[in-house]
Amino acid sequence: LCDMIIEVLPTALDPEDKKTLRVRCIQKEGVPDFATTYLFDSGSTIEWTPSPEKLASPAPGMKLKSGPEDYFGKKCQVVEMDGNFDNLQELVYIESALSNTKTKFYGELTQAMLALADAPGSNNGTGLMQTLAAFAIRDLYEKKSAQAAKKVSEAAAAAA
Repeated sequence: LCDMIIEVLPTALDPEDKKTLRVRCIQKEGVPDFATTYLFDSGSTIEWTPSPEKLASPAPGMKLKSGPEDYFGKKCQVVEMDGNFDNLQELVYIESALSNTKTKFYGELTQAMLALADAPGSNNGTGLMQTLAAFAIRDLYEKKSAQAAKKVSEAAAAAA
């Protein structure tokens, strides 16, 4: 099992809708130097329908979920988005509900999504989960690079 999987499925909001996607970011628990992303409260099972006044979404609407799950026998944390955005700038509302996104500042997730506003998936969960994966890879790379640099520095100091 991979450490992070992006699963793309048909919407669960309306069985007649063949265009809207439900996208799941499945993150394996217990991976060294990796903290999973979640909605609101780590370890809790959350199902959230954002307020239409704060996040415009075309029919059939939007629903987010987060929680622990067994995935092919492995303990995982899953973040799921079902639906589309009408206004990508309003993504900051969802960003404020997510934790451990590996962003360097508040609004970076929304900013990254806006930079790719014309790309396929930018208005749904595929773009959101790919952006979360990109930040996770960056964070892991920076941690591993820092560890390697520390070892080199320690070896140089020991040799001196």
